[in-house]
Amino acid sequence: MPNPRSLRTKKLSVSARLCAALAVGVFFVATLLGLLGADREAQRHADEDKARDVRFAQQVAERAGPLLERGDLLRLSTLATASRDLHGARVLVLERSGRVVLDTDLVLGDRSLSLLAHGGAFQRTVAREDREGSVRETIAPVRFGGDVLGEIRLQIEPALSQSAFDFGLFGLVLLGGATLIAAAWILSQHWAQRVRGTTASIIQMASGQPTAPPAPSADRELHELSLALQELERGVHDGLHRVVDPFVEVALLVVEGLERRGLVPDGHGPRTSRYAMLLADRLSLVPMDRRDLALACRLADFGRAWIRPALLQKKNLTQEEQALVRSHPVLAAERLDCLPSLRPVASIVRHQSERPDGGGLPEGLRNDRIPLGSRILAIASAFDLWTTCGDPSPLSRDAALRRMAEERGEAYDPWLFDLFADCVRALPIDSKAAESDGADAKSVMILPAGSLPNAAQNEREEGLDYDLGAELEVMLEELPPEDRA
Repeated sequence: MPNPRSLRTKKLSVSARLCAALAVGVFFVATLLGLLGADREAQRHADEDKARDVRFAQQVAERAGPLLERGDLLRLSTLATASRDLHGARVLVLERSGRVVLDTDLVLGDRSLSLLAHGGAFQRTVAREDREGSVRETIAPVRFGGDVLGEIRLQIEPALSQSAFDFGLFGLVLLGGATLIAAAWILSQHWAQRVRGTTASIIQMASGQPTAPPAPSADRELHELSLALQELERGVHDGLHRVVDPFVEVALLVVEGLERRGLVPDGHGPRTSRYAMLLADRLSLVPMDRRDLALACRLADFGRAWIRPALLQKKNLTQEEQALVRSHPVLAAERLDCLPSLRPVASIVRHQSERPDGGGLPEGLRNDRIPLGSRILAIASAFDLWTTCGDPSPLSRDAALRRMAEERGEAYDPWLFDLFADCVRALPIDSKAAESDGADAKSVMILPAGSLPNAAQNEREEGLDYDLGAELEVMLEELPPEDRA
């Protein structure tokens, strides 16, 4: 069975269908005119034959006048016979009384007929005497000295009209039609390009992406449409920003809440974003892609909010529990995908666990089929985790790169990893951070002066299903001298 989608893709464009319809119409009109031209040509030949018969009858009548006046039947008979042989017609010679003086077919003899050509030569169609059918009879008066002495009648069978196709007219109409089709194709392509541009702008608008300013157009309709689209885009983006910006703020607050509860490494998102920007600068990503990548790094662990905290803290997980924990990128992407402008971010977050060797989640994509932002996020996130949460202790920068190099080409894109390693090695080493890496740093809680965690807050914290698992060092935020009193 053919694929319906493939059948839809094989449909011709509007421009092609318009030109095909015009081509069929032009061919039909050209054929019709060719046939009509053939009939017109046959009629023209018939008219020429009739005119030739009249001229020939008049010439014979002019020569028969003196002969009929003298009664020279011998020469008159010779003239009639020669006329019959020359023109292929039956010749009748009538005298003033209407008696048939001469009949080349020897049928009428001395039969008397009425003279009809007193007013001049003319033609008519009469029935044949010997068999069925009709003949075209040309009658011309015989004059001598201004008097009508009789008349000449030429009877000839009309030739059957064989109408040949008028290829000249047919070709002329086809040439004109081809010119019309070419002009229609050029105009349709021009309008199709404008329509495709407008359609692309509407698609970008529907996805929440800013559209490029429309090019100035001399077409009034397109200019008005572009103005209407600009107004619509301003309204759509204003409404999207009013929804997206608070949604992003809430999502970031959710991730910060996960960090405070110890379910996500503290500061993992901002550090991952900074590392990812190193590759973004090296690859010269456009500002829109940089923004989406930075936000995806901040929301990489957003999906953990839909997983039970006890499950995130559990050490030994079953296969079902492991599958649930590993599904957090998909859970985050499902929430982000509801807003058009966040769909690129959702795609980056969804595929952050994919591997170039095809062993990743959720779709097992390979190599370049993995979105570029997802490949960058995977490298930056892994490097930050190795340097901050390494087991049993955080690794140094070079050690983390060596550890990640073991899975180069399998878990990490080899080309991007090499670029990332060069960028990281080019960074200056922070001596204070290096000293603090080996020391047992305490978690710090900064509170405004004069406020400490009270017993009620401690009771509420004890009811949660997670363990801070670290000693908190409470520091008072310094206040200005005027506020200390």
